[in-house]
Amino acid sequence: MTPTPPGPGDYSGRSRLFPYRFGSRLVSSAVPLPVLPLAVGAAEPVDIIIERVHGGLPPGAQWLHDWLGQDEVVLSLARHDGHLWLDFPDLAAFELQFPAGRIGVHCSPSADENTLEHLLVDQVLPRYVAHLDTLVAHASAIAIHGRHALFLGQSGWGKSTLAALLLRSGHGVLSDDCVQLFEEGNQLLALSTYPSLRLLPDSLDELFPGMENASPMADYSDKLRVPVTPPQGDCVATAIDALYVLADPELAQGAIHITPLPPGEACRALIEHSFRLDLNDRLGNASHFARCSAVARAVPAFEIQFPRDYAQGPELARKIAHHLSSLSLDR
Repeated sequence: MTPTPPGPGDYSGRSRLFPYRFGSRLVSSAVPLPVLPLAVGAAEPVDIIIERVHGGLPPGAQWLHDWLGQDEVVLSLARHDGHLWLDFPDLAAFELQFPAGRIGVHCSPSADENTLEHLLVDQVLPRYVAHLDTLVAHASAIAIHGRHALFLGQSGWGKSTLAALLLRSGHGVLSDDCVQLFEEGNQLLALSTYPSLRLLPDSLDELFPGMENASPMADYSDKLRVPVTPPQGDCVATAIDALYVLADPELAQGAIHITPLPPGEACRALIEHSFRLDLNDRLGNASHFARCSAVARAVPAFEIQFPRDYAQGPELARKIAHHLSSLSLDR
């Protein structure tokens, strides 16, 4: 399949397209994305086509929004000629075409293939899918003794480390970063975008000493990708039984606490920790709020506080497993 998309980018440099799944979407990509599950033999139509673009963001684009990291702009949204662009300074720019279902990739020579894959699967595709009126949470999804929980939290507060601790304790990691959420009857279902675990070297050495098959995540980050086998196979939706919101570990004072979280606070956390593309889209904002509110009403939510202490890892995993298994799920 080699369609010719319209727009300012030059798509003349064609290459092989690889079939993948990203959550509920079928993706055909000229950029290799080996962390995604392959979709060989899929019969349904392709939802998103990713192709390399020559030319980059055209002059005269209207800048709509910036995302900051450590007081620097790490991502910007722009509009040009009816298309939206996501720009990562000095790394890559991505032309998003709705409703054509195409993403054009303009990559800086300074960005290697690991970085390009990371930007696509961890930043661009989640926002693209979220723009299609879908709730995409920036969360870990963990299978624990037949039940499933979501964990949300600020970057650096230990979400991926917690997922690794639970994996080391024998539980299943569906994703440590991104899940699609949707309702079916009276259940909240989560669909992992891809099984993942990404850790800093010190966490990797502490939790999985001697592991040699971790791979770089991106050339601008020290994080490493740890291979994870999904507990129920790829692209299987699972019912979510509880939502846990991480508290600031600096306030834990050496103790582990799990306390109920009101639906309003759970809704606020979901809004904060979910992917969005155009933050100026009022109808999209209203729909996003409604979806987060529905999720907060659908499952019990809790705040979880724990210290940065690997020695307490086994106790933390035991407390979470006990807490989740003790919940009454008659909702």
